[in-house]
Amino acid sequence: MQYCKDNKINISLPSLRIDAFSLDVMNKVQDIKKSSLTFAPEAGSQRMRNIINKNLTIEDILGGCREAFLGGWNKVKLYFMLGQPLEQTEDIEAIGDLAEQIAELYYEVVPKEKRQGKIQITVSTSYFVPKPFTPFQWAAQDDPKTYLDKVYTTRRGITSQKNQKVIKYNWHDMDTSVIEAILARGDRRLSKVILDVYKNGGIFDAWSEYFKNELWEEAFKRNNIDPDFYSVRERSVEEILPWDFIDVGVTKAFLIREWERAKNGQTTPNCKEKCNGCGATSFGTGICVNRS
Repeated sequence: MQYCKDNKINISLPSLRIDAFSLDVMNKVQDIKKSSLTFAPEAGSQRMRNIINKNLTIEDILGGCREAFLGGWNKVKLYFMLGQPLEQTEDIEAIGDLAEQIAELYYEVVPKEKRQGKIQITVSTSYFVPKPFTPFQWAAQDDPKTYLDKVYTTRRGITSQKNQKVIKYNWHDMDTSVIEAILARGDRRLSKVILDVYKNGGIFDAWSEYFKNELWEEAFKRNNIDPDFYSVRERSVEEILPWDFIDVGVTKAFLIREWERAKNGQTTPNCKEKCNGCGATSFGTGICVNRS
């Protein structure tokens, strides 16, 4: 910290777990020029956070922000996902409500004479992508139009707030997230599509300036592949999945159980608190073996 201070180096803390936020760390960097603090609530409502097993309450979120404000920060970035399984309109609208609560908290806990300008809140939403070896591997991804509708709902929820002028909203590109969802749960048939895209100039596609969605659309058509089969289709738990032959330790039975718990809004405790019998202990390492 002293080295950074002497050399005028700015400290930028990465995305933090609000429920484990350390005031001690904040106090150590408070003498250095402060950048934004990044938190990832992932969902605006408690209902949705329970579904995704975030194990984070509104008290945790506001408590972490309170400590940040008291430590001298006035810039907060909040990351959320749109299109998560079982999401409802009120869950989306809650994103704006949460940002407003944080803005109001700043003006409540920081005396006017100690404020370093107005609170600045940046809300960013990404497009949910179901991934293998997770309880949501059977879930459907929202189609792009539905996702865009949710983006507009989020924006309306933010612009309707009293402190809307201090809340900035960004959202993630749709096209790259759709391709990510297709590739994440794809099978061997996609190998022809990937080769086709490459042969037609598709390189460095993870970089937005190089990504050309039309190359992918053309490749799907030429190879008679329906991309919706991989992205917007919900799977049955009885379906044989392309990655089922890979052993990651965590059992499919456990993932199915977690998928059902998500549908019922039931949370599962952290592995450090209680063993949930996921099967990962079969590899003889990790928290399962080294629990104190």
